[in-house]
Amino acid sequence: MSVAICVPSRDQVHVGFAKCLSNLTSRLTRCDIKHELMITIGSVLPQQRTSLAKDAIRRGYEYILWLDSDMHFPDHTFEHLVCHKKAIVAATYSTRHKPQRSIAFKDVNDIDKRVANGTGLEKVFAVGMGCMLVHRSVYEHLPEPWFSHLWNEDEKTFSGEDIYFCNLANENNINVYVDLDLSRELAHYGTKAFLLQETQDF
Repeated sequence: MSVAICVPSRDQVHVGFAKCLSNLTSRLTRCDIKHELMITIGSVLPQQRTSLAKDAIRRGYEYILWLDSDMHFPDHTFEHLVCHKKAIVAATYSTRHKPQRSIAFKDVNDIDKRVANGTGLEKVFAVGMGCMLVHRSVYEHLPEPWFSHLWNEDEKTFSGEDIYFCNLANENNINVYVDLDLSRELAHYGTKAFLLQETQDF
């Protein structure tokens, strides 16, 4: 068993993510699981993800563990996801802005139907790729491009490359699952302006 840990990043990563990543790689080493950390620096996510996926496949890795550089996750993330033996399985998490919503979508025709509660695995239409495990066979099966942006005519908005990827998988009869137990152990780092008047001294 082998896994490429693929991280598309800008020019910095969150210190909390760095700590989680260190814990993850230390555990993989102790468990004698072959792994390699692959990071790209850029601003065009579809290109970054495409390059990372191709490099991982070229180097012979069986799995790709996608992690975003603003995620908090436990050291057993890979082991937890791989035990499901699914081609695509992820953990969901909250958006970084209010109103906070899960980024796991249940219904392609209703973006308000989100998955956040429950236990075990749940099949979804799409989920963000901040913490997602993909078997290499998925990329060998799917046509390119694997990642792009889509224009949503009804909402007059663009959807991300992760939604595009999940949509492509569904169109090619590859199911997408969310692990709701692992999801409760994730956090999404963001920024906040802390005001003095918010303290208990007022």
